[in-house]
Amino acid sequence: MKKLGLLLTALIVIAAIAPAQKAGIIADVLKKSTEEKVARMQELIGFDDNKARQLNELEYTFLLDVQKAENCCLCNRKKRIEKLKKKRDQDLQQILTRVEYIKYEGGDLEGVKKYPVRVGV
Repeated sequence: MKKLGLLLTALIVIAAIAPAQKAGIIADVLKKSTEEKVARMQELIGFDDNKARQLNELEYTFLLDVQKAENCCLCNRKKRIEKLKKKRDQDLQQILTRVEYIKYEGGDLEGVKKYPVRVGV
């Protein structure tokens, strides 16, 4: 009887630890990818280290939240991810200047100047 109890306890502990290790590995990969992305963009755009630190935190939390939304069984994934994208976009615009934001999002400033936004046409 004691052996069965010990075996069940060991199985429960292993089952509890396994997902935590997987989440830790994914978090490490996401952290590394955001650091590389922000470092590459810092070289291209030339924003300061303070903005780079803020962008690292923003991108990392965004990716973690998207991953949580993807793994959620009971929530509307598409709606949740769209909400996260909008929040990320707003936060990016607060951190970066307009020119930096356009370049960060992969846009070309000259292309934007050629085709200005027209409201009410």
